[in-house]
This record gives sequence, C-alpha cells and structure tokens, in this order.
Amino acid sequence: MTGSNLTKITAPNPGPLTLSGTNTYVFGGVAIDPGPDDEAHLSEVAAASAIETILLTHRHPDHASGATRLAEMTGVSVLAFGDGIADGDEFSGLVAVHTPGHAPDHVCFFHEGSGTLFSGDLIAGEGSIMVAPPEGDLADYMESLRRVRNLSPSRILPGHGPEVADAGAKIEEYVSHREEREAMVIKALESGAETVEEVVALAYSEVPPEMRPYAGRAARAHLEKLGRSLP
Repeated sequence: MTGSNLTKITAPNPGPLTLSGTNTYVFGGVAIDPGPDDEAHLSEVAAASAIETILLTHRHPDHASGATRLAEMTGVSVLAFGDGIADGDEFSGLVAVHTPGHAPDHVCFFHEGSGTLFSGDLIAGEGSIMVAPPEGDLADYMESLRRVRNLSPSRILPGHGPEVADAGAKIEEYVSHREEREAMVIKALESGAETVEEVVALAYSEVPPEMRPYAGRAARAHLEKLGRSLP
C-alpha cells in the first residue's frame, strides 16, 4: 500500500473530538468512512477512484452520515459490522477486525501486506479517544487495543488526526494512558470522592475547564469498569 494507490480526504468537520475532521480513505476500490453528509467532500471522495464498496468503521454520524449520499453517487453498497461485515471478512486485502469499546459495532481494517491499520475511532492520530457509557465500554475497549497490538501493525491511519508512523509505540501509549488514568480514579475513590464531579476534580485535574464535561463521561467509563456507580 503506497501513496499512489491510497487517497486520504479530510472532511470539513473539525472539533474537539474530531480534531481536523474525519479522515476518509480510498484504497483498492474501497472507501472507508465517508464522513459527514457534505456534498463537496463526498464529491471529492467519489472522484478519487472507482469505488466498488463503502465500508464503515462504525455508525457514528461523523463517520457515517455521508454514506447514503456517497452510495447514491457511486451506485455501490454500504457495509457495516452486522450488516455485510463480520469479524475476519476481507475486502480488497483489508481484513475486518471487530474492535468494540468506543462503539459496539466498531471495526478496524488491517492490511497485512503493508502492516497498515485503519483504526477508525479506536486510535486517533493525536490525543485520546472518547469511551462513554452506555454505548462505550472501557473493558471492551482495552481488549480491542490488545487485539490490534497482537496484529503488530507498523503504521496507523486513524479516523481523526495524522498518520501514526510507529504503531506499536502508539498502542502502548494508549494502553498505558488508560491504565494510569484508572489508577488515578481508584486513588480518587480511596480519597473519598463520592460523585463523578469529585472524581474528575481529583483524577483529571490537568484537564482544561472546557473539556471537563468530556472528562466526566470518561470518568463514568472507568467507574463502570470498576463496578462503581456514582451520582
């Protein structure tokens, strides 16, 4: 897989969780994650290559809301986990790997020949990924990280942010970050935190005020994994 047969097109939907926008990838007749329903973006995707199949890493709107329009433009099918995609299925050399946690239907796509992992929202090019109950499940997410680690990818093409050249180091960083944060949440509980807000104040003290609502959702994921429920 080289730059000559791989096209990355970033949608115009930047934000705190989407970074510079959703990355759409076109490779070997496959379009991965059309992104938002933005006509200009989807027209660029449709013109990038002869698309034969549209694949979704998961059904969140920032990745999938443009799928219907792109399907109409190209006359091809949209496939997602449980709807045309099963764990281990292969599409143009890309193997689907079921990786729940961020969402129950999340899949990554792995190109073994080049060691490339299309990570969707399992791993971002920068920062961390939101795992928020009830849809998100942190125990599943950690298992999914370990599963892709066992694939030994060499690079990661994420759903948001830049390419990751050292995949192994990034995956280890993600695992360590969650383990360290869980230890901080446990310490907050042991210090007497009785609400999610108090857990955030102690375990996410470095998070800027504008990101505290997201930290609260992340804290709930850790608490759920630990079997704790706080107001």
